[in-house]
Amino acid sequence: MRPAQSPQPAPSLPELRQELRIERSAVDPGGAPTWVVIDPVQHRYVQIDETAYHLLSRWAASMPYQDFVELIRAEFGADISEEDVASFVRFAADNNLTVEPSSGNWRHYSGIAARSEHGWLMWMVHNYLYVRLPLVRPEPFLKRSLHFVAPLYTRTFLLFILSLGLIGLFLVSRQWDVFTKTFQYFFSWQGAATYAVALTIVKSAHELGHAFTAVRMGCRVPSMGICFLVMFPVLYTDVTDAWRLQNRRERLMIGAAGVVVELALACVATFLWPFLPEGIFKSLAFSIATVGWVLSLAINLNPLMRFDGYYLFADALGIDNLQSRAFAFGQWRLREILFDLRKPMPERLPPRTALILTVYAWAVWLYRLIVFTGIAILVYHMAFKVLGIVLFLIEIIFFVLKPILGEVRRWWTDGNAIIGTRRTWLSASLACGLALVALIPWSTRVYVPAIVEASALTRIYPLRAGFVERVLVKPGDRVTAGQVLVAMTSDDVEHQIELTQNKVALIIMRLARRSSDEEDRLKSLSLEQELRSFNTTLEGLRKEFSELRVMAPFAGVVAELNPMVHPGRAIGRNEFIALVRGDGPVVARGYLSGDDIDRVGGKNSGVFIGDVPGSRGIPVQLTEIAKAGSPQIEVPELASQFGGPIAVRPHAGDGRNRRLIPVKASYLASMTVDPGAQAPDFSARGVVVLRGESQSFAGRAWRQMAAVLVRESGF
Repeated sequence: MRPAQSPQPAPSLPELRQELRIERSAVDPGGAPTWVVIDPVQHRYVQIDETAYHLLSRWAASMPYQDFVELIRAEFGADISEEDVASFVRFAADNNLTVEPSSGNWRHYSGIAARSEHGWLMWMVHNYLYVRLPLVRPEPFLKRSLHFVAPLYTRTFLLFILSLGLIGLFLVSRQWDVFTKTFQYFFSWQGAATYAVALTIVKSAHELGHAFTAVRMGCRVPSMGICFLVMFPVLYTDVTDAWRLQNRRERLMIGAAGVVVELALACVATFLWPFLPEGIFKSLAFSIATVGWVLSLAINLNPLMRFDGYYLFADALGIDNLQSRAFAFGQWRLREILFDLRKPMPERLPPRTALILTVYAWAVWLYRLIVFTGIAILVYHMAFKVLGIVLFLIEIIFFVLKPILGEVRRWWTDGNAIIGTRRTWLSASLACGLALVALIPWSTRVYVPAIVEASALTRIYPLRAGFVERVLVKPGDRVTAGQVLVAMTSDDVEHQIELTQNKVALIIMRLARRSSDEEDRLKSLSLEQELRSFNTTLEGLRKEFSELRVMAPFAGVVAELNPMVHPGRAIGRNEFIALVRGDGPVVARGYLSGDDIDRVGGKNSGVFIGDVPGSRGIPVQLTEIAKAGSPQIEVPELASQFGGPIAVRPHAGDGRNRRLIPVKASYLASMTVDPGAQAPDFSARGVVVLRGESQSFAGRAWRQMAAVLVRESGF
């Protein structure tokens, strides 16, 4: 016979740590009271609800679960079970609130410590984005200095700062052009150094604002230091002790103190900027003003980032641990939309609050997708090629793909419940439909950014500077080659012509009387040479005078005439006069992307669609595609520098000419326009839609990704 097994002992409560304290905290959004468990050793705070507070207030080490349940029911009338007690014991052990873990084995904590230790590689993966380095313990200094900054918390000082800010903004608005143009100076190493100093001043004051306000509210500030965000240094202040405060308004004041200080500095700097003389102090005031306004409003108050705006938003909603609780609602709502599991909410909250948390969670996910992808690209370009690729993959895998895979694993765990709902099949059908749309090569359209213009189209400028005497044409007039459009005059040229003619006449007269004048006879050779010289000068002056007449280079129509060109006005050589469209055919020119070059045949027809809303399509015929990619975009209207769709990198070429180099391979395409079509009077920008080989959206995206990877990897 086998020996009888000894009965398992009844589960009992573990011993709580003696140094823990429980304090009343703020009420939750539903109006229920909450408490916070303070761990002074680890400087941690664990928020609990009323039921958990009742459990801890009657906690007795070694008391069996059954006796504990009966005690709680008798004293508080709470409807709990032994499973609820066991779950709370696990919660207490996981948060290190007990002396021994719920299993009664020291190996539990050893396992937690082992899991928290990473190798150097995993430490770099998890911490290169955010590393915190405490530098000082500022609490003694803050307490000694608190009475010096007390006047800054008065209403009088607030009204004074607001008045300075409003006056400063008014004065700056009177010099707005000067203020905005000052930005151009800061695109230099001197400007960058000034901004670095301003950023240091503003951010130091920002953190001191948090620290002084926390001490003023009776909280501890154990450390201040530097944290590195994507290897960029940022100051920080540890005000975790603010969780002890019962009044949410006081917590809001601590969270908002940094932003208020930045805005106060911005108000003072904005007020001083108009009065300061040109120099380092004016530049520093400009930097502090712009840093204060921009960073405070655009970054610090953004609730999607875990800066001040996040904590202010959490306190305004009255929800602690906002992101983790919002993510739970976001995941729950997503599963309900996709699978209709009809599971209860993660926690009981008013419907309006639950909706806010859901929308907030989805906004954070979208924001993180964009930010982490941007950071991945940033770290790729900050490091050398191999390390950049590694860091890029780390960003994408750990911060983009890993959360998605975690949610998919959760779906796999709930697979039986998910498969049994009609909503699941509807969602699956919709997903399959979207996949088919992405995978089936049904798109035959090829888009070519292009312009339509007359084959002969010329912008006319004067050859010489002068005064407008007469304007001889108007828009829409037909002109012949060489016809004068604008007659100009120049007092200087006319004076030089008259003076030279008088000199020529004088020399001719002296040559005519040399038979009777011995002096003129002796200077005969020099007079003849001087006459030839003045005749040459006169010929050049008359040519200059003829260039004062602005003429049509060919027969056509005056498509445009500068309305500022009128009699009596002085114009220079760079002044636009008129646009003349020739009588030749209308053509289209555009650039075919390298991704589509293999999809388009040599002879192809399409439609030009102008950028102007409501413009009719113009039939075009593709006549030629360049054999090689264009080294530069020769149609400036199509370049991104001038609002066009083709991304370019401006590059200074020979002399002062700037070349517009396309970012992607672009091939010049020439097209003719149907003669019977109603073409624009002059140049029009738009896109030509050609027919090409069918292509799927997924295939196009994959080819573009592959091209980028191959190009950036250097293969």
